[in-house]
Parts: sequence; structure tokens; C-alpha cells
Amino acid sequence: MSKVYFISSRADSRERNLTKYHRLLKTFDLGRVIRENDLVAIKLSFGEQGNLTYLRPQYVRVVVDEVKRLGGRPFLTDANTLYAGGRQNSRDHVITALENGFGYEVTGAPIVIAGGLLGFDYRTMPVSGEHFMEAKIVPEATDADAIISLAHFKGHMICGFGGALKNLGMGFGARAGKQMMHSDVHPEVTAATCDGCARCYKWCPEKAISMVSSGEGRKRKIARIEDEACVGCGECVATCFTGAIGISWKSDPAIVQQKMVEFAAAALTEKQGRFAALNFILDVTPDCDCLGWSDNPIVPNIGVAASFDPVSVDAASLDLVNQAQGNAMSALAGEGLASNDKFGAVHHGIDATAQLAHGEKIGLGQRSYELVDLDKNEPQ
Repeated sequence: MSKVYFISSRADSRERNLTKYHRLLKTFDLGRVIRENDLVAIKLSFGEQGNLTYLRPQYVRVVVDEVKRLGGRPFLTDANTLYAGGRQNSRDHVITALENGFGYEVTGAPIVIAGGLLGFDYRTMPVSGEHFMEAKIVPEATDADAIISLAHFKGHMICGFGGALKNLGMGFGARAGKQMMHSDVHPEVTAATCDGCARCYKWCPEKAISMVSSGEGRKRKIARIEDEACVGCGECVATCFTGAIGISWKSDPAIVQQKMVEFAAAALTEKQGRFAALNFILDVTPDCDCLGWSDNPIVPNIGVAASFDPVSVDAASLDLVNQAQGNAMSALAGEGLASNDKFGAVHHGIDATAQLAHGEKIGLGQRSYELVDLDKNEPQ
């Protein structure tokens, strides 16, 4: 059974919030995973433009300072997104991060966007999964000496919730890997949207794409995917910046969660004893930070959970949310306010525990845990 250390968000003049988080890190002992001169990847989301409830940079600084105290060399990182927005390429991603307050002067660590300028860079890592035997993981994850996951624990429209597992799996998957997780069907080209740039044609590893006449007097060519040759790798979706090759969301949500967990396992393939996770159960919004807005939190602020087991820290965080009283001024309504499945009450039909069950099944961690409440200073 894994230990999950927890400290509440309650604070006063005797012990302020950031002081409490320092105490959590000291008790948690990040020194177990960090050695002198380690390059330490601090994996987080910088939030989308217009979102207001992403992880606060000041919380990140607490972790950065502790890593430096231990002799590590931290950097903040996240991979480019598959969808269009302010984080689709590294140039725009850095601007978004800076505008959201993650500059060096605040966090004390440099920003390194993972996966290259356009998100094409990855390492192929092995994984013993039900859906994948290998996964496309950004090199900043595989090449770092240690990884610390800092996750804003909140809801998600596909996974039910997003915590450490999503932060690692979806977050460290290359753009083509994200498509592999999101869909198990072949992509299709929307002719009216295709501008004929031929990026997908150049990047397709199976030569399954051809440029054909649009039928408009043969003046414009568009892409066409040959189903027989397509292997569904997702390179074309990752390459298309006009949205002409659409992302398919037709997979069973449980399967998407399972694929995501297998990518998380691949990202940690070479990180035995070199990984730690902190879930910030604050501003628990019903949806992801990838949206350009923030709805009201569905429960009050709870606190921070930390573990060396990504499955346990997510299981504990989920339990803490489900045990909390719902916010009547949020997406929860009626019976959902007292529900023991808060995210399920918002995202109907999604079983958020599928990712926990699969993580345990493939040996990534344990669902059972011992909660060490540092406010009470005793196991619960």
C-alpha cells in the first residue's frame, strides 16, 4: 500500500499557504528521487489563454526551490497540444506560459517546451499494455534524470478527471501519440478546409496520403488518405494546422483512459525510483485547463496530495473530492451536490475510475493507499 501525504488548503497567520506546502515537501522527502546535478523535468500545464484556474506559478516556485536545495537542476515542461490554440507550437506555447505568469522571475526555473517546435520529436518507448506495445513519448521526459508531476486536479470531458496519470500520459505524449490515445479510427480529410499545403503528405510514414485535384478547375490540390494504407499513427493530424484532418472523439472514454495510462507508463519506463507526483486539489473546475475559460469549482479548495505512486495520488485525490460538499453555484446540480461521484455527476456516462483500474492492472501503481494527513500528523 502506497503512502499519500496530504496537507489542507486551510491557512492562517501562524502558518501561511506556501509555508504549509514547504512543510509538505520536507516531510514527503523529494530527496528520495533527486540526486546532485540531476536534470529534473517538472511536468505541468501552463494553462490555455483565457483560462484563470490553472496551477498558480507561486506553487510551482515552492517545488523549484526544493529541487534546487537538493542539488537538482529543474526545468518546467509540457508538450504541444494536438488541438488548435495557444499551445499548438513551441513558440506560441512559450508566449502563453509567460503571459500566464510562468516566467523565470516568478518560478525560478526555465521553460522547455517538449517535443520540438511543431511537436514532431519523440522517442519510441516500450510499454506492456493492452492497446500499445510502444508509445511516442517526447524526449524531454525520457532524457531527464527525474520527473516531478505537478497536476492541477480537476474534471475532464473525456477522462472524467485529470490528475497525475493524465499529466504524464497525455502530457508527455507527442502530438502523434495524442491522436493515438484519442482515437482508434482512421482520420479523414475535410476537403473544404484543406488548403493543399501538403505537410501531411510529406510527413506520412506509410505514404498513405496523396494530393489530388479539388475538382475546382484543377487549380487547387487537396490531401486524400488511402484507408487501405493508413495505419492510424496520427502523424497527419499532428501535422495539419488548418484542422482539415479532424480529431476523432468516437472511442469509448474508458479506452481513451486506458491508452492514456499506458502512455504514462511508457513515460516512466526508465524512471524507477526517480518520480514523484503532487496533485493540487484547488479550483476543482468541471473541465480541463485546456479550455479558454474557467467555470466555478465544483467543490471548495481541499489541499495538496503527494506520493511516489501516480495511481495512489490520483485515487486519494478523487476520494477527497467525492467526500467534499458540492458547490451549488457550479456545474453540479441537485443530487450531484452530495454525490460520491462528483465528476460523474458532471460528465454523465464517464467512469473516471477506469484509469485507476488500468494503472493498477498494468503495474503502474496501486489504488489502495494510506493517507498521511500532515495537519493531523497521523495516518487515516
